[in-house]
Amino acid sequence: MPGRGSPGLLSVATREVAWIRRDRVALLLVAVIPLLAVFILTATFSNAVVRNLHVDVVDMDHSDTSLRFIQTIDSAPSVAVARRSSDLDGAMHSIRSGAAIAAVYIPPDFERDIFAAKRPQIVIFYNKQYFSPGNIASGGLQSAITAAAATLPKPPGGSAGFTPGPLVTEQYVLTNPALNYVQFLLRAILPTVLHVLTAVAGGYAVGSEFGSRNVREWLAAAGGSLVTALIGKLAPYFAIFILLMAVGLGVIHGLNQIPFRGDAILMGASAILFVFAYLSLGALLQLLVRNLPLGLSLTGLICSPSFGFAGVGFPVLAMGGFARVWGDALPLRWYIQILFDQAARGVPTYESVRPFMALAALMVAYFGLAWLRLTVIARSPDKVPRMEAPPEAAPSGIVGAFATEYKRVLRDSAVFGLIVLAPIIYGVFYPQPYLGQLVRKIPVAVVDDDSTNISRTLIQMLNADEATQVAARPVTLEAAQAALARREVFGIVGIPAGTERDVLKGKAPDCRSMSIPPISCFIIGPFRA
Repeated sequence: MPGRGSPGLLSVATREVAWIRRDRVALLLVAVIPLLAVFILTATFSNAVVRNLHVDVVDMDHSDTSLRFIQTIDSAPSVAVARRSSDLDGAMHSIRSGAAIAAVYIPPDFERDIFAAKRPQIVIFYNKQYFSPGNIASGGLQSAITAAAATLPKPPGGSAGFTPGPLVTEQYVLTNPALNYVQFLLRAILPTVLHVLTAVAGGYAVGSEFGSRNVREWLAAAGGSLVTALIGKLAPYFAIFILLMAVGLGVIHGLNQIPFRGDAILMGASAILFVFAYLSLGALLQLLVRNLPLGLSLTGLICSPSFGFAGVGFPVLAMGGFARVWGDALPLRWYIQILFDQAARGVPTYESVRPFMALAALMVAYFGLAWLRLTVIARSPDKVPRMEAPPEAAPSGIVGAFATEYKRVLRDSAVFGLIVLAPIIYGVFYPQPYLGQLVRKIPVAVVDDDSTNISRTLIQMLNADEATQVAARPVTLEAAQAALARREVFGIVGIPAGTERDVLKGKAPDCRSMSIPPISCFIIGPFRA
C-alpha cells in the first residue's frame, strides 16, 4: 500500500519502513545479522595483540648459556616455551600437529663454541603456512635471541665478538607498534562485512518489488518521480547502515581505544558515499535482472571476494592488470584506502582527495545506472511473468527423482546460477588478486646526503634486491615523506652526510629509514641503521 499523505520522498520512505517492520528477512538483513556480525568480530578480536605463541625448544647443549637463551625466549611477550623436545623429529612433530608454531634448535657444544669465538648458530624453524602467526613468532624469537646474545660476557682479551658491526639497524614503529589486530584487521573487516550486507539489503528492497510487492505502488508513492522513488526506497537502509558504521567506529576507537589520526569530516563523507554506493549497486543488479534470487546471487558474486581486491590481504602494486581494474571499480577499494590513510596513518587531507573522488564517481555511476534502468522499467512496470513449468508425472525411484529435480534447476536461471555457475565463477574470480604470489620491486625513495662510494653501494644493493626498487631520489626528507604519503613509494632510506667517514672510523653512522608495507596493514618507520 502506498504510504499515507501526499506522494513524495517521505511517502516512499514511510512505505519502506512499514514493509521492513513486517518482513522478517528485511529485519534480519538490516538489524539482526549486522549487529550479530559486529558482536562476533569484536569478541573474536578481544585479544587484539598476539601473545604467547607456543614454541618448542630443542636444547642439545644443556649448559648455563643455553638455559639463559631459553629463559630469554620464554620471557618474550609474543612467544612462550611450551615444549622441550629431545630432538628435531619431536619438534617437527609439534609444528605439524599444531602444538607449536615454531621450534628453536640449540646445537651441541653451544657454550664451548661461543667462548671459543666460533660463532655457533641457533636455528629457528617456523610454520609460515599461518602467515601472520609465523611471522610474529619468527620476529619475537629473533629479537629474544639477539637480546640474549647482547648479554653474553666478552671473551678474554677484550675481543668484541658480540658487539654489532658498524652498520646497526634499529627499528621504530610509527603506528601500531604492538601489531594490534583491532587496528589493522578488525578495522578492515567491519566495513567489508557491512558492505556485503548493505548491497544485499538494497538489492532485496528493490528486488522484492518484482516479487511479493508491486512496482506500480512504489512509483505511485513517489508521485511518478523516478529519482524520488529510488532515493526514498534506499533512504531507510542508508540511515540504518550509517548508524551501523558509527557502531563499528565506536568499537574501534571507543571500546578498543584505538586513536584516530586523520580528518573526521572527510572520513564521515567517505562513509556516506560508501554506503550509498553499495545500496545503489544492489539496486542496480536487481533492476537489471528483475529477479530477486538471481540478483542476490550476482550481488554475492561481486561483493564476497571484494576484500581480496581491496589491497588489505595482498598489496595492489603486486596484483595483475585485471585485479587492479576490477578493484578500482569497487567502492570498498577506495574506502579502505581512505580509512587507513586517515585513521591509521594520518596523512594530510589533500592526499586523500583522489580516492575520495574515485569513491564519489562510483557512487554517482551506480546510482545513475540504476536510475536509467528504472526509467526503462517504469514504461512497463508490471511484474515479470513467471514461467510455469508444465506438469510432470511423478518420478519413480531415486534416479527419476534426481532427473526431475535437476531439470528444475536447469530451467530456473536463479537456482542454476546459484548452485552451478556461482561456485565455478567464484573459483576463477577469487584467486585473481593473488596470482602474483610474491611481492617484488616495492618502490622506495633514497635521500643520499653523503654521495660517497659507500652510499652509492647501499643504493645499488637496494636496487639489486628483488624486494625493493629505488623509485625516487628526492633531495630532502620532507619531499620523500610527501611521496610516501602519496603512495608513490613505500619506504624511505636516508643516508646522512659523513656516513662513509664514520664507517671507516668504526663508528655506527646514523642512517634513517621509514617505510609502510604496500599492504594497508602495518605502518612502519622510521629506522636507524
